Amino acid sequence: MPLSNFLTRFVDCFYIKPFHKVPKQTFRYIVCGGINFVVTMFVYAIAYNFIFAGLAPVDASTLPVSIPASFVVNGFLDVSHYAALGISLPVNCLLGFWLQRNISFKHSPLKRRIQFFRYFLTAIIALTITLLLTGLFVDVWGVWPTPAQMIIYCITAVFSFVMQKFFTFRGAEKE
Repeated sequence: MPLSNFLTRFVDCFYIKPFHKVPKQTFRYIVCGGINFVVTMFVYAIAYNFIFAGLAPVDASTLPVSIPASFVVNGFLDVSHYAALGISLPVNCLLGFWLQRNISFKHSPLKRRIQFFRYFLTAIIALTITLLLTGLFVDVWGVWPTPAQMIIYCITAVFSFVMQKFFTFRGAEKE
């Protein structure tokens, strides 16, 4: 049995009576998104707290672009949370595409390359939202980066669901 069929059956085991008011496709999306969230947050936390923990802040005056003053603290820009995002985002995109394509929206009539291209476009928009909100939460409001990413992930999850349902995997049958 292929891994996707095994995982779909596993996810469907949790589709019990209280959840029957939610369409099965939406339930699968939420579960797959939850799995992707946990893996992404784990990768982000490891990258931020261990890989980039000693990364020195960048002198903002040496950058070729102008940085808003609200992002700069004492003339320096802390980039460790952006570096951690650079590690966790590819994991998020690849795992998310595989899970959504093979579990949530597996009956989409679109070709895989079209789905991946659309998923990539959606991910780029979500990345832009994530970067803007990361700067706002971490650099402006002073929220610690890991909880900030959790909040931002929830915001972009709603955006991503709408885009994936009506754009990326358009035409997928409801189960």
